[in-house]
Amino acid sequence: METKNSITKYAIIAGFLVCAIFPLLIFLKTSFIDLCIQISDFGTFWNPIFWGILFPLFLVFLFWKSAQKISPSLNQISYFQACSQFSFGVSSKLIITLFTIYIIGKFASGMSAPLQSQFLDQIIFSILIILFLSFILMILTFLSSLLIVKASQNTQALNQTK
Repeated sequence: METKNSITKYAIIAGFLVCAIFPLLIFLKTSFIDLCIQISDFGTFWNPIFWGILFPLFLVFLFWKSAQKISPSLNQISYFQACSQFSFGVSSKLIITLFTIYIIGKFASGMSAPLQSQFLDQIIFSILIILFLSFILMILTFLSSLLIVKASQNTQALNQTK
């Protein structure tokens, strides 16, 4: 039971650390918000709230949920298997979520382009942004999973020696 609590605790902490960069990039008025708007535009007021607050909290939720799923099998699998399962759990749900947000956003705001020939270019550019954002988050997720699993295994080893 202690292993489950420790891995979820470490996952939440790592999730906040990984997601800390989102509000920083969005609220400092960098061009990062413009890239996120290419995925889905929620309006002038809602873009910073969604991409700077709600989306990072969703990532923390994904970290927590994935840690809960691998915690029962943490003792039976190897270190890199646990890291891979955690990373795949977070990354796959993240990619599905980004594509879902993109599709819903396209239908909600209408599929429009200044010129009809630019419509396909817009879709390709948005998909590239989604894949780029997913790739960056997959790398951060895998690196944080290395720390999460190691820290929870160290906690487990300390509890077994007591």
